Amino acid sequence: MDKFSLYVPNFLPFKEYFTPEKNQACPGCGLALAVRQAYKALGKDIEKATWQHLPEKGFHDIFGAGKTEVSFLRIPKVKGDLILCFDNEAGGTLSEVLEKPMVSMAIAEGFSYVATACPSYPFDLYDKVKRGFETEGKAYLHILCPCPQGWQFDPELTVKMGFWAVECRAFPLYEAGGGMYHLALTTPKPRSVADYLHAQKRFENLTEKQMEEAQAFVENEHKKLADAVQNYLETTEVTAAS
Repeated sequence: MDKFSLYVPNFLPFKEYFTPEKNQACPGCGLALAVRQAYKALGKDIEKATWQHLPEKGFHDIFGAGKTEVSFLRIPKVKGDLILCFDNEAGGTLSEVLEKPMVSMAIAEGFSYVATACPSYPFDLYDKVKRGFETEGKAYLHILCPCPQGWQFDPELTVKMGFWAVECRAFPLYEAGGGMYHLALTTPKPRSVADYLHAQKRFENLTEKQMEEAQAFVENEHKKLADAVQNYLETTEVTAAS
């Protein structure tokens, strides 16, 4: 567990813009927790926000029929919008859960700031929402929201499920744009993907071969991400030196 988790209430703003008792969220809802943290980061600017089904025309090809459902919050800002994607992976198959093409698609489409976050890491999520809002141009933040009902795990494990998703590298925390491209959190000794998937009853029938394929996929995707970050750093150093 995050060693700072017990102090979160003391470090995040006291003012509440999201009241859990006024929504129909299930016990342990990761999406409700993520929305609460995002609202705190936005403060009064949340009054400008609107909930939308799909933010961009091209995104519908990825999250259309048969794909995992997501919720989008659009916040207008100077010269662009901040789009927050709350992804609880509802109805997602194994491949759809492991693949998050929205992030790379936003980078390819020229968003000025793109990042991933999870409410299990509240300070990281809070900072990224603020950075996305303050960065000039279009910004996109993809937020993984563990869902006890959809993923089929004990509601008390919501925060831990977010930790495990990041620790096994199935959902790495990183950001691109705004003058940076880096991994927000590195895990020298990652948890196995099997540990993460076995904790969810929705995947209880996966075969050993499927688990091995999932592990290989995650490792390959993480290597590509790490290489991209390294290439960016090397390019930046060369540019600065010239």
